Amino acid sequence: MDSLEFTERPELRRTIMLTAFAGWPDASEAATRAIRYLADQISAKKFASIDPEEFYNFVEQRPRVKNGANGERILSWPENHFYAWRNSNAEGRDVVLFRGVEPHFKWRSYSAMIYEVAEACNVELVVTLGALLDAVPHTRPVKVTRSAMSRDLGPELEHLKFDPSTYQGPTGIMSIVLDRMTAAGIPCASYWGHSPHYIQAKPNPNVTKALLDAISEVIPIEIDTTRLARRGSEFTRRLTKALSDQDEVTRYVAELEERWDKEAGASATEPGGDDSAPLIAELEEFLRREASSSENGTTNDDPSDGDNDGPDEGKSSGV
Repeated sequence: MDSLEFTERPELRRTIMLTAFAGWPDASEAATRAIRYLADQISAKKFASIDPEEFYNFVEQRPRVKNGANGERILSWPENHFYAWRNSNAEGRDVVLFRGVEPHFKWRSYSAMIYEVAEACNVELVVTLGALLDAVPHTRPVKVTRSAMSRDLGPELEHLKFDPSTYQGPTGIMSIVLDRMTAAGIPCASYWGHSPHYIQAKPNPNVTKALLDAISEVIPIEIDTTRLARRGSEFTRRLTKALSDQDEVTRYVAELEERWDKEAGASATEPGGDDSAPLIAELEEFLRREASSSENGTTNDDPSDGDNDGPDEGKSSGV
């Protein structure tokens, strides 16, 4: 059985594909939630999926079960879905969105299926979204870095500066997908949101919003992030409250602020040594206690205000 399943094959033009993967490249769930938010806002239509059977160790990436509205039991598997948006402007570019879960097995086969969809949808540019934990303060604007696998991203983007990636070391599924696309001659770029490493509570709507604000420069869509801005303000308010009597953590954040201000937002090094570890553990424990006593779960859960973040909201994303 072919693991790539099409429900329809949309006819798209000059398409931009946006991708995000749950797991290692999705700190605070910021990248996958950006795709979900955008898919919901533009009413993108699901047209293809990758069956999870061949690609996951279900002991490590377990299916999820929940009770439905009528008491029925709903079983959800790791989701890998493609969505399409057709530009009403005949001269404009169409968009394909992909939200998946980093697989355990057969990475080359998995990336080949994503390329198959790209080829079928006339994709001319692939943009991956990711999020990482970094030594950045939550009290400053969210840092987003961008890089490109290709020197030429097309005439429409030549005014933007995309630096080549200089990272060397163990990598994730994003790099495998980008390598497959580049080998086929499809230009590729990446956006990474930087999430404070000492706040591993998720989701972090501020990082999601920053990613969406950043990618608005490459996609033909106006993105309304009003809901995310509201959630981000509440997230920051609760975090400030949680830190108000944590003197050691507050001092650590002040150090990050000083470093940030000196470097004008340049990349900070990852925290090292044992000095910061007790502070991080203390903050995480405090946030867990705060979240467990919360009525709306803003720190640990998505404060959706009754709104869905995207298609298939009723199902588990496999995270």
